[in-house]
Amino acid sequence: MNLLLDTNIILNINRARNFIGAVSFINPEDSPMYISVVSEAEIKSLAIRKKWGINRLDVLSDFLDQAHVVEVNQSFIATYAEIDAYSQRLNPNFENYPFNTPRNMGKNDLWIASLAALLGLRLVTTGSDFDHLHNVFFEVKKIKPADFVPFF
Repeated sequence: MNLLLDTNIILNINRARNFIGAVSFINPEDSPMYISVVSEAEIKSLAIRKKWGINRLDVLSDFLDQAHVVEVNQSFIATYAEIDAYSQRLNPNFENYPFNTPRNMGKNDLWIASLAALLGLRLVTTGSDFDHLHNVFFEVKKIKPADFVPFF
């Protein structure tokens, strides 16, 4: 299955001394990897704020060259709205929710989620922001941050 990498996965890959090992770890089947332009913007903003050096920026550039970057456009809006309403327990297409209180998602995460849902991608993340969407809108594959330690 094709993968959509959350921003936190890109960050962990970028931190890795063993870049190839980290990429192979998250993508052992060598599936096509996608990222949202939203994640690209987030990671580049972080690079500026944290004053990344040329080596780290080169690793990021190499990674971005390998991934398929998908831009946000009008086709994502309906899915974004569906996921946002679902997360707030207010989507009229659902009667039962597996969670008792609304799940507030950041706007960037909603764009990332809408991409995963629209293109049928498995979302790879280290966070829990997408847990309530697992097997409802798309598959979520969680990786523990500690699992990246061998690559640092």
